[in-house]
Amino acid sequence: MDAASWTSSLELETPAGRMLRQLASLLPQGREFQITVFGSAPLQIAVDPNLTSADVDVFSDFEELNEIVLRAGLGTNQADFYIQVSSELNFRTSPRWKDRTQSARIGNCTFIFPHPIDILIAKLNRLDEKDLRAFRAVIAKTGHPTETELIKELQLAVDLFRPSFDEEQGHDMANNCRRLWPLIYGREIDPRAEIIAPALKIRREGYGEPVRDYKQELRDALKE
Repeated sequence: MDAASWTSSLELETPAGRMLRQLASLLPQGREFQITVFGSAPLQIAVDPNLTSADVDVFSDFEELNEIVLRAGLGTNQADFYIQVSSELNFRTSPRWKDRTQSARIGNCTFIFPHPIDILIAKLNRLDEKDLRAFRAVIAKTGHPTETELIKELQLAVDLFRPSFDEEQGHDMANNCRRLWPLIYGREIDPRAEIIAPALKIRREGYGEPVRDYKQELRDALKE
């Protein structure tokens, strides 16, 4: 996939962009910061300014970031449009995401924006109505991801299809793919046959190990 072929320049004169400018103005001077923006905000900034959300999701190694946000009255439950300070662990997407980001420097902070494909993959963990709107908006604006592109990217992110830990709220990537495909691509999909098994076959061949049979591959991938 040519990652550069379906991104545009970053538009910071959007609600999310203005919120990031405000956040940058709150950071201490005299040092550099790096903050990653995920969720719907990067899509509003890089793809479709009309794609709105109630929050701007961010994460950073700067441990005092949430305290600064709360002190400014910009945190969850403090404003109608707010900043959600999260962990990088909340951004469950392709292992390739760091290789295809865009960035914008505001003051002494560099904001990192994952590629739209990585934002959409992360949205497949939940796939509520807002996430479906994001898929539709990105495809309408860019023509991507095509069905072939998304299947390939999900094969490269196959570990996302493993069952969640017992302590986590269950995320069923396979079932969410089954929901997404008829709505976006107009056909049914078998995630096990079209995504999981081919990815595991490629992985096993890369290890130089014998290729196991199809059913065994699926049992290994989806074993509780």
